[in-house]
Amino acid sequence: MKVSLLFVGDEVVDGIIPNTNAEYIKRELQNWGIAVAETAEVRDDLEMIAHTLDFLFLFSNCVIVCGGLGPTEDDVTREAVAKALGVRLVFNEDLWSLIKSRIESRGRGIRKEHEKMAFVYEEGGYIENPVGLAPALWVRKGERLVLLLPGVPEELRQLLPLAVKSLFKARGDGMEFRIFKTVGLRESDVNSAAREVLSGLDVRWGTVIRDGEVWLNVEAGSGIMEMVEKRLREALGENLYGCDEETLEALVGKMLREKGLTLSTAESCTGGLLANLITNISGSSDYFKGGVVSYLEEVKVKLLGVSWESVKEHTVYSHEVAKEMALGVKRLTGSDVSLSTTGIAGPTGELPGKPVGIVYVGLAHDSEVESFEFRFNYDRKGNKMAFAKAALDVLRRYLLRL
Repeated sequence: MKVSLLFVGDEVVDGIIPNTNAEYIKRELQNWGIAVAETAEVRDDLEMIAHTLDFLFLFSNCVIVCGGLGPTEDDVTREAVAKALGVRLVFNEDLWSLIKSRIESRGRGIRKEHEKMAFVYEEGGYIENPVGLAPALWVRKGERLVLLLPGVPEELRQLLPLAVKSLFKARGDGMEFRIFKTVGLRESDVNSAAREVLSGLDVRWGTVIRDGEVWLNVEAGSGIMEMVEKRLREALGENLYGCDEETLEALVGKMLREKGLTLSTAESCTGGLLANLITNISGSSDYFKGGVVSYLEEVKVKLLGVSWESVKEHTVYSHEVAKEMALGVKRLTGSDVSLSTTGIAGPTGELPGKPVGIVYVGLAHDSEVESFEFRFNYDRKGNKMAFAKAALDVLRRYLLRL
């Protein structure tokens, strides 16, 4: 399936707000193995939206439209799609009841214009918005399929995975899509493993690097995916940590909770990103005690108890300092387990034998303390994320052996 993207809004066309939704949708569709044929931005104008839809259907049989689904007069996306496809909008009482209850729960008054958000396509359906008012809509006319998403980034990020699944279901071709997520392997390693075990099966697959992880996107016919998953789990072993919406930080949190262990972090090069990933998971207070961002040498020494001798002899980018940081934050917080990160995110800071992209991850538990070295080759932001994911993976693999 080829998909085109249409972003609606004067503020987007004029550059008043950055179109972060475009980057997000493209990346997520790529992860699902969906090719993007064309993209366009258009103003809040009914005729322009309708004409642009006709244009985009020259390149694809599905268009995802983002924005213009609110209750105001300039929100004309619903009507424009109806005109382009020659379909009717009908009022949905169940959806209206849901919208009214959402408005009332926020202590706001219900206005006549809110009813606009309760119209759906006669030849389509809607997907409930878990965080906002306007739902996602979909409509099919012949070979043409349109999926409409709210333009509010938070709402879009909640709805897109649900909407994509609905889109595939609407195709009715029996195809299944899965994302197999690996960590600790190079992309070439994942490619080789997939090529070996999927050869001879009626599948399409591809890999993508995401934040230091390698994801394998697989499209397979009905009934084959179970065999695909079995073969991949055997071939990739513990390097395959999860599938689809599962995340490394959620998995680590689940493992800590199951084992009744608490965690703390001591960060340097990741600047708090590791703690941020951990606390992105709801309920992380069950196992995460806290963290220290010890960016400068004197903070490592004064707060975490790292010795000046270790810093001078081995530099702060070393196994020795990583271990002492992990022990220091464990002692400071009283956690069962602790993680530390110290490395060079770049683009500057390289030392002899210590290139940009090197990181040391320390792990302390009971009387044990270990350190692990990793090397990455991203930009500064990419290296920081890869460092944090490497630390989480060190903990994951350690917990698997307890």
